[in-house]
Amino acid sequence: MPALSIKAETAVIALAETLRALRLQHGESQALAAQRIGVGLRTYQRMESTGPAAGQVGIPAGGVAIGDFLMALEVYGVDVVAALTQLHQAAPAPVGAHRERGRTPTPRGDTTRQI
Repeated sequence: MPALSIKAETAVIALAETLRALRLQHGESQALAAQRIGVGLRTYQRMESTGPAAGQVGIPAGGVAIGDFLMALEVYGVDVVAALTQLHQAAPAPVGAHRERGRTPTPRGDTTRQI
């Protein structure tokens, strides 16, 4: 697994800390949280970890799948879709023109074909 950028690593650590805080707010053990989310206890422990797991040099949360994090957030009442939608809407506009794959569309009213 490739090393994370500093920003990505910081985001994973923030996610781990948020997950731990949500669990503690609900007064749950890690074992109960793991059961509710549908992961093993060790996986859940890695999800809350802010340091690299054994064999995962430089990767906080032990390289746990993002889907497990999303499920955990949902279990604790976070509207993940709404949060991601807000994130998408707040994202800066891309630099340069975005072009989809395929042929370049001909402007309306232009009957000449460009070659």
